[in-house]
Amino acid sequence: MFNLNEITAAAKRGAPGILRFKTRSKMKMANRISLYLCIWGLVASLAVAISSCGKKEMSYDTNLLNNPSFEDVSDGIPKHWTLVPFRGLENQQVVEYGIDNNETAEGENSWRFTADPGTERWYSLTQEVEVRDITHVRLRGWMQLESVKRHPKQYAQCNFLLTFYDENHNRFQEVRFADKRTRFKYGTISWFHEDQVFRVPKGTRYVAVQCILGCDGNVWFDNVELSVPQPLDWQSRSTENFVFNWLPERPFPAGSIENEQRMFNDFAKRLGTESDIVIHYYLYPDTATIQKILSLRGHQYISWDDLEIHTINPNDNHEIIHFITDVYGIPPRAIAEGTVFWLHGAWYDRPIHQLAAYHLSTGNLPTIAELINYNEFAMINAHYKMPAAASFVGYLVDRWGVEKLIELYRGVGGFNSYDAFAQVFEKIYGFPCSEVEKAWHMVLAGTTIEESSKLDPES
Repeated sequence: MFNLNEITAAAKRGAPGILRFKTRSKMKMANRISLYLCIWGLVASLAVAISSCGKKEMSYDTNLLNNPSFEDVSDGIPKHWTLVPFRGLENQQVVEYGIDNNETAEGENSWRFTADPGTERWYSLTQEVEVRDITHVRLRGWMQLESVKRHPKQYAQCNFLLTFYDENHNRFQEVRFADKRTRFKYGTISWFHEDQVFRVPKGTRYVAVQCILGCDGNVWFDNVELSVPQPLDWQSRSTENFVFNWLPERPFPAGSIENEQRMFNDFAKRLGTESDIVIHYYLYPDTATIQKILSLRGHQYISWDDLEIHTINPNDNHEIIHFITDVYGIPPRAIAEGTVFWLHGAWYDRPIHQLAAYHLSTGNLPTIAELINYNEFAMINAHYKMPAAASFVGYLVDRWGVEKLIELYRGVGGFNSYDAFAQVFEKIYGFPCSEVEKAWHMVLAGTTIEESSKLDPES
């Protein structure tokens, strides 16, 4: 095989030892020079073509998938697609699958999965594409359902999935089988079109698209599309700890950028920290826009890994506190949320210690064990648990200082059980958590309580 560098150098030198062209002895020198110049032009063109290979610019709003309608088939599987197992063992009953040329949304073929209550071995039809420097992808495709229903021990999967990988092919999220998904569909539905935009993690290099069924029934897939939408026209301004981004139709209100940085500085100072994190703050014009762009049901999206806030609110005084403290550890949620509302000093404009004292007097104050054990914490009415958590954090800071609180963050990161929490707590504070809880209750019992309906959590 020719070495391009050697060929190029030879052409530059005019060296026939590398390029062994036969020329007649009577050829004129002008013709020989002309020949070499021609060769050099061809080689230079070849060098440019080869050097540009693999550096193709991203084409926006263009389908990145090959064979999206499954028209090209080899050994029963659409070319460029792969069957990937996601549940079950090799000796168990396998989901039926294959090309179907009777039921199609367009073209000659569709892809079908069929399962019944005995199916235990499941597959997805998957294709992976390489991307670079993108923030969003758009996933579109056609589906048709017949008698799709989920039985116990089956999976809520009848949809499209997306999985993201970095340049080393490491998953960004390993908790679930996939990172993003369209909504699970069931029942009997004639051909319908899915169309959703998803935000991707920073550093994404590969995106896998999956067609999947994990329960009873028949589902057909056709004309699947993965594209990169045109980037939005974000305007930006930076401060010490933020990059603020907005769209031209709704800039940040006057003074809100300065106010956000001022709040950040105040929270960091009160926590005794100096934070050099930079948060990317995205302001959207309205709820409809952020839901459409990010495929949300609500009006806010937080990316902890990418340090991003996507919201319709020009100021945030909640998530930025988590961004400040997360660098020290992620404690049980009661401590994390308690820190936020301790810094706020109130729950729905009511003083946290007065609310906690009122709940203690009425028997509604949760125990520390209930607050720390996540499953119990999740079931408690927010009007009881949030003031309690905030008051407890405030008591710890008032008695031992904020440095101990940060030490607690470092020590109990990832804990969600009271027993494990209590062991580290005693090492840090020098007293058993149960004794500190009693002391906190005594302080609350001495709090001046406004005995009125204003402190009732249901008012």
